Amino acid sequence: MQTIDIIVMGKTGAGKSTLINAVFGEKVAPTGVGGAVTKENKTYCKEVLLPVKQSEDDSMGYYRRVDYRLNMHDTVGLEIDSSITDKTLKEIKDHMELMKLRETSESISLVWFCVNDRNNRFEPYELELIKKLSIDYEIPFIIVITQCFSVGRNIIEEQLEKKLAGVSVHKVLAEDYSTRGGTIRAYGVNKLLRKSVNDYRNLKVRILETKIFELDASRNLKIAKLKREGRKLITESSLTAGKIGIVPGGCIPLVHGICIKLITDLNNLAGLKSDKSFAGEIFLNVVIGLIATPLMAVPFYSSRIASNYVREIGDNYLEALTNVINFSSDQELQEKELMKQKLVRELNRMKK
Repeated sequence: MQTIDIIVMGKTGAGKSTLINAVFGEKVAPTGVGGAVTKENKTYCKEVLLPVKQSEDDSMGYYRRVDYRLNMHDTVGLEIDSSITDKTLKEIKDHMELMKLRETSESISLVWFCVNDRNNRFEPYELELIKKLSIDYEIPFIIVITQCFSVGRNIIEEQLEKKLAGVSVHKVLAEDYSTRGGTIRAYGVNKLLRKSVNDYRNLKVRILETKIFELDASRNLKIAKLKREGRKLITESSLTAGKIGIVPGGCIPLVHGICIKLITDLNNLAGLKSDKSFAGEIFLNVVIGLIATPLMAVPFYSSRIASNYVREIGDNYLEALTNVINFSSDQELQEKELMKQKLVRELNRMKK
């Protein structure tokens, strides 16, 4: 039997428990008005029969009925600042870890993030939480706007379009609502469950595309910062070498030391695990050093040569460093020996 895992999240009063009860067709989760009703994270299970598309590219709307084991995880209401307890978020993350570990090609794992239509706004911390959790765990989120008495467009939808473009939004009224003018019938719950199943693959692809985009954007920012701050380090080191280079010949060991420190500083700026021995091995693979070093013994020219020498070493290394980072995964960046090998290969490639 295939499995559907749904984590139901949202602030206190967002209607999470009412929504779960509507899905199950019975009162399994306690509900109330006002303060928090769900005191701890709980999981409710049921076997359900759902209409599923015959195939992903089925444009004719042919469905088959499939048995699922539905696991719904009801979570404690999230509140801003101190009310978002470490325990609650840890348990949610643990659920996500478990869901991802047991995920198969046929399993479904997603989050329904509930927000009450009457609140008329989506808090900034809710937006950040969705972005972080969905990207980190690659689990699709559906924003469920609860207690919607009208299917018309609302303020929350407009806000989400600007802040979370591309996220799936669904409106529900989980139980009938009585007014003086009559009863507004519940709607949207079964459609939400069917949507979670039939649109799941598209939702998953969208999350992965978003993650790739976010990672690329983050890497581009990191490389831009590395180039900007790296050039400052190179200029400072070059100026220092020029001052030391006043002493012909005797300045050579000190200038080499400046180069090794510069390489170490650039590595640290890039977030690489590095030390002086790492930088020293890299330094030996920069051919320009072997060519220019003797010229630092020439009187009157030693200062300029020392300064240019350090600048060229720094420029070459910074270029190699940014090239390697651009084509390395985050995990590879943490492997000291692997990065050393990559940098040596890149520097040798640049010398040809």
